[in-house]
Amino acid sequence: MPFGECGSVKEDITNWGSTSDGFPATFCCRNSLTLLSDALASQVRNSTGQIFPSQQQWQSCNKSFHPQQGMSLSSCGFDSIYFGSSRCSNLYLLDAQNLQQFTDALETCSHFDRSLEESCLDCTSAILSLRDGLYDKMVGKDNYNDTERAICGVAALVSVAFEQQDDPFLADKFLRCFPPPAVYNKKSSMKKLVLAVLVVAILALLIIVFLVKCVSKKKPIKKHAQLKQIATWSGLYWFTKTEIENAMNFENEKINLGRGSAGEVYRGVLPSGQVVAIKHLIKSNTSSSDSFTRELAGLSRLRHPNLVCLFGCCMEDGERYLVYEFCANGNLAQHLLRRDSHLTWEARVRILRECSFALKYLHHHIEGCVVHRDIKLTNILLTEKYEAKLSDFGLSRMMGMEESKVFTDVRGTIGYMDPEYMSNAKLTCASDVYSFGIVALQILSGQKVIELDLDARDQLTRKARDVSMGKRPLSDFVDSRLKGQVDKTDFGTILQIAVLCVAKSSTGRPSIEVVFDELDKVYRDIEARKKATPTPSTTTTTTTTSTSTSSSN
Repeated sequence: MPFGECGSVKEDITNWGSTSDGFPATFCCRNSLTLLSDALASQVRNSTGQIFPSQQQWQSCNKSFHPQQGMSLSSCGFDSIYFGSSRCSNLYLLDAQNLQQFTDALETCSHFDRSLEESCLDCTSAILSLRDGLYDKMVGKDNYNDTERAICGVAALVSVAFEQQDDPFLADKFLRCFPPPAVYNKKSSMKKLVLAVLVVAILALLIIVFLVKCVSKKKPIKKHAQLKQIATWSGLYWFTKTEIENAMNFENEKINLGRGSAGEVYRGVLPSGQVVAIKHLIKSNTSSSDSFTRELAGLSRLRHPNLVCLFGCCMEDGERYLVYEFCANGNLAQHLLRRDSHLTWEARVRILRECSFALKYLHHHIEGCVVHRDIKLTNILLTEKYEAKLSDFGLSRMMGMEESKVFTDVRGTIGYMDPEYMSNAKLTCASDVYSFGIVALQILSGQKVIELDLDARDQLTRKARDVSMGKRPLSDFVDSRLKGQVDKTDFGTILQIAVLCVAKSSTGRPSIEVVFDELDKVYRDIEARKKATPTPSTTTTTTTTSTSTSSSN
């Protein structure tokens, strides 16, 4: 998850002990620590059980590990965590496993199904307890050393991550458990104190001036403060309007990437050279204001490789902007619905798998089910490598852990909307499953679902049901642009899943876990067959080699 301020981060591992929780002081380094712990847990499985790699391996890792742009392991003080560099770096996995604190940590960090506050408090306390147990074993209670304590903390995280390897979101859960970082430097001087007082005084003066100007607009002020607090907590970068305008005019012209109901999207380039997508929300539009708030609050809590990443935002002079990662290949509709579509069967299956993977994450978020409410082709973006990413969370809604449904205003795109939700305004996770089913039918057939045309959608689902029941041949539904390059068994399997997803009643639809598992199985089968089949280049090389050998003989 990118953080705007990461380019200038520089931390010393010896200062971790000065923070309130014994971990890095910035979001950037906490994020990097979770990524690093996960990577180290993977390498433990391929080693003799030592938690940290050798110095030579570590130096090699140091060159390639870049968790954020402009960052390296040295940025966060990780550059000396290799086997033999300190007493805590000599730990083996068995050292942790033999401690009671390790068993306790595994137990408490397996209950993220409870409320976030309760789960995090128990888990982080258990991790720190395990850290202290490892420290006492390697260094001793009476010897205080900040560096050793920090390295033992990393070892504690790695050992727990090793045992929890089946949970792909464990690192994200640890990161979200960290409270907002605050640096407590024991060597702080009077100069820093004076500077802090001056900053507070200036901020207070600015707030007073701002309040005087907006005395008749008390509500927007409160909302702005809340949004800025969300951005600060989540590590999002709060752009100025000047920075936004400079990014959009980087090449002396605005490049419009598309337009939606909430506003327009432009291509932008940050001073670092990173290309981004900037959504400019329509001014004086209540629905777009709600969309801005919902996307900022929602995406700040969501991190997944198949969700578009929100980098930052801007709210200035009545203008609202959201800055996202740039997906070079646009949206899925631009590729699927054009006449010269080059999306292969394998690419289509992979896109479906990745979208269902993202939905699985949303529907099982640890704070409650996140219903996207607007799954459609134009909200599925494609990266340079054609990896799928769900975007546009302006209509998303989070349901609490205890809620299985909520009654809300009916919002979404006609043609993709769950008919049950349209009739009774009862929103459930199954509403997203229905929309995903429509997308799956489009990917299989290459057909459009015309907005405001319910008959077009019904014809698509009715035709799919007839084919799945054998009333019509499979060829009636296969996209002709695939030119027969499709596995009929796999196609039939995915068609059956899609038909179940678009059942008129939510009770007849499969859960997103079932959908993902089936799509994952199909994709893995395709990959296995691909590896088993020699490529033309391999065949050519083999033939050439044989010819050369014969000639020399």
